[in-house]
Amino acid sequence: MDATKPPRKGGKRRQNYDDLFLKELPRTEKVIDSNSMINDLPQNTQQHIKTYIANRCPGSEEIVEALFYIANNYPKQLRTKELCETLESVTLIGAKINALMADHPERKKNMTIYDLACGHGLLGILIAYRFPNVKVVCIDHEERPCWSTYIEAFEKYGEKWEGKDSVMTNFTFREGDLMDTATFQPQIGDYLICIHGCNDLSPYILQSAKQNKCGYAIMPCCVRENIFGVSTKSSNRNWGMDDDTRYATMVGCLAGKYDCEKIAAISKYITNRFLMIIGDYYEDGGGGSSDDEESEAADTSKRAKRT
Repeated sequence: MDATKPPRKGGKRRQNYDDLFLKELPRTEKVIDSNSMINDLPQNTQQHIKTYIANRCPGSEEIVEALFYIANNYPKQLRTKELCETLESVTLIGAKINALMADHPERKKNMTIYDLACGHGLLGILIAYRFPNVKVVCIDHEERPCWSTYIEAFEKYGEKWEGKDSVMTNFTFREGDLMDTATFQPQIGDYLICIHGCNDLSPYILQSAKQNKCGYAIMPCCVRENIFGVSTKSSNRNWGMDDDTRYATMVGCLAGKYDCEKIAAISKYITNRFLMIIGDYYEDGGGGSSDDEESEAADTSKRAKRT
């Protein structure tokens, strides 16, 4: 990308894959079956998954090879639902991080991206691969067996950055309680991610982002009744609010409580917890860039040419 040109605002609209999620992948009543594994899918569906990955990671076809290396060699470590929700989340989050660093180039050198309560860790790994000159730290209570598998795959198929000996030199895992300052202490300008954090975790991370002037991407999961002082149920259960409506209402309350920038969504056909609160507190007022969720196309030719 020509550094003398202003950053692109928006890009080619992402292809919609709801037909894949809804018609081809194993499902429960409303969402992708959480027990479905990529390696168990029919061959024609696996080919469609490869096309989908390539679309979500344009210019980085090696990611398809890395992910299917995992699926083929460690068949119980790559779940269909986890893959889809992670790719959709990375698409939104990557676009925002690109925009923040375009608006504030100093953050490219100083920012740490945290994937908090990271679980399987695939999101943090994909973010680290997309932004090879930015430090990425994943934090959780324990390190899962799939961690070494993911690193193995990306070291095998990924492209090294600027002559470095390892592909994932910017990536680390930290075991511990993220509510303990010895484990997690963000600095001004960092970026905090939490996908499917339950109850108090999402507001805790948003509060940390606000106090430390960080960017954030939060996809709440379970939200306890009255956690924000708002009730969505009656004692005789006759208010008629279904789970999707209640979830959307509570996410809206959370975003409003912390003066968040915007609420985005991944496909509701993947997961019933599909809303993401995205923004930045780096500048007073937290408004940040006028980024578009499609701006991932602005800088995706090849990893060596990226941010």
